[in-house]
Amino acid sequence: MSSQDEIIHIALKEHEDSDVDFVSYAQKIKAQLADPSSASAPLSLVSFHCLLQDTGYPLEVYLPGGIEASEIVDWAKLKERWVGWGVEIPGEQVWAKKQADLAENIDGLSLDTTELPASVYDDNAYRPASTHEFIGILSSSPLPSNESEDADLVPTIHVLSKTDIPLPAESETDDGDTRAKLIDYLATAFEPLDRIAAEYLLLSLLSSPTSRPVALPPLGTLAINFKRESNTATSALHSVVASVTPRVVPLALTLPLLHGQRFSPASADSSSLDAGLLQLGEGTVLIVDEDGMGSGGQLNEKALGNLKVLSDCVNEQRIKYDYPYMDGLKMDCAVRVIVLSQGKTLLPVDVHLPIRENGTKQATPSSLSPFRVYLARLSSSAHAARLVIPEEIGQLIQDDFVQRRKDGASDPEETLKRRMKIARLLALSHSHATLTKEVWERTVELDEEVAKRHTLP
Repeated sequence: MSSQDEIIHIALKEHEDSDVDFVSYAQKIKAQLADPSSASAPLSLVSFHCLLQDTGYPLEVYLPGGIEASEIVDWAKLKERWVGWGVEIPGEQVWAKKQADLAENIDGLSLDTTELPASVYDDNAYRPASTHEFIGILSSSPLPSNESEDADLVPTIHVLSKTDIPLPAESETDDGDTRAKLIDYLATAFEPLDRIAAEYLLLSLLSSPTSRPVALPPLGTLAINFKRESNTATSALHSVVASVTPRVVPLALTLPLLHGQRFSPASADSSSLDAGLLQLGEGTVLIVDEDGMGSGGQLNEKALGNLKVLSDCVNEQRIKYDYPYMDGLKMDCAVRVIVLSQGKTLLPVDVHLPIRENGTKQATPSSLSPFRVYLARLSSSAHAARLVIPEEIGQLIQDDFVQRRKDGASDPEETLKRRMKIARLLALSHSHATLTKEVWERTVELDEEVAKRHTLP
């Protein structure tokens, strides 16, 4: 990574119609740090929380800060920098848009030297659909293109630093109490109130692919199909989920959407990548509404391809990227999928749950902050890594499976796979992250409740 002062020199030199010298700019930055509200004009210091939509541009050659284009250039001194295309994170909620502390993240900036070493900005690789908080100098530059003479000027950030959003600290309150209150709150997403559906919804919001065995579906996911009798049964679901989860994207499936939109990112000529509807940031909750499909209809090749991409997102947690000469390229994703329908979905979800009245209305919480902190902390990969399945519990689960086979239960293997998914997430919904006997017994209760609902008229 180049020094921050070096990058500022480059940004000043490359900014169109800029005659700002380094000393004047240093004074401007110091003034901005004292008054962050001034960060909007060109050459301001800004933070950008974004999703990297296209990371495939060629490295860009640039002149280091101390070399002017008018001088006789020693070509051996030219350097390369990485260029990417960032967009606002799809589905990010207003309450979750936290700006980085600019002063804290440029603590290595001296702003008092003009003798600078030359090196690349950043030697790290980035992948598409990754999310980052970048801090840098706002400028403009030509959009990377094969036709450089006709390239449009676009907003550009010369990145000084990258910061990660820290996870919430360990809660000082009882997680069990927060969990119970959160389930009560999530139950309001359903009409009539349904605490069983709310508990499954909680598990889905905590899910994430924690391991990806070769040739097998990932571990740690749980896709839910909520079967409703009418649209009103889940009319509040999006707003309730969005109030406690930072990224929520609705996807109303219709025939025109399947035929007219592209679900996969695609590159026509390898020079750039066009976005797809399913190019989403890690942890995004995707709420798929199938009611717009009606009684169905004829699907063309594009529509079938879109459905296949969506199915792969649910089952494999991978998204197809269409590049010329690269058939079948898929990249990992981490999307929490919830499907709403009045019939059984055709998507490969883990649980099909009819909504039934199950619970009474509770008092509206005075603050949603404890729920947001709870979900952020207990849905993290760091928390998932703490999962413990004691040996005696493993034996209990094995004995239960053997007994079910002896009793001639229907499809015991699939039942075991589903219950293990539920049990893992139930364990992770508690701070101890341990699969106990009580957790396994609750798993069986939840699974049997789903089976019972399917037998009710």
